[in-house]
Amino acid sequence: MDIKENLAKNLTACRKAFNLTQAELAEKLNYSDKAVSKWERGESVPDIVVLKQLSLFYGISIDKLLSDNKNIRPKITKNLNKKRALVGLLSSGIVWLVAILSFAVLSNLELSFTPWLIYIYAFSINCIVFVVFASIWKRNLFNAISISLLIWSLLLALYLTLVNVLSPVPSNLWQIFLIGIPLQLLVMFWFILVRINKDR
Repeated sequence: MDIKENLAKNLTACRKAFNLTQAELAEKLNYSDKAVSKWERGESVPDIVVLKQLSLFYGISIDKLLSDNKNIRPKITKNLNKKRALVGLLSSGIVWLVAILSFAVLSNLELSFTPWLIYIYAFSINCIVFVVFASIWKRNLFNAISISLLIWSLLLALYLTLVNVLSPVPSNLWQIFLIGIPLQLLVMFWFILVRINKDR
């Protein structure tokens, strides 16, 4: 394999490790996505200035970008994933802290509903937080899982709320969960469509 092919393969692997599209990478480099596409197909080679910019961006030496690496792994990806995980955990911690405080306050009041329902709603809110971050970071599988959990947790929260509020409880109230089936199918179809578009 020659240097041009090595570079093309490594640039593609690095871009995918950062979960970027060719257009997004081109925007960061102030180049066109057609130029990035040509580099990744081995039809052309970026000039030395852009090559240096790419090596700094990915945290990999130019030598590694040009050599035949079986599993090239950008260093920044590990740090970036750690930062993202930390942001996600901190955001979740805030959601659950508010839920615990709300439970502590509401459990001391005489209310018509049971305060533990707050934890079901907190789980749904936590799913919304994960959906937002997964969308920003373009983590499509994690996004699909988060949306699915959000759908079913909201339906569960609604069901349990109605069980607590309604008297007598309708025998067909369980049918509220049927709403989740078409929504779940839509999430699955969306995820498949995104995967097909990403593989192109």
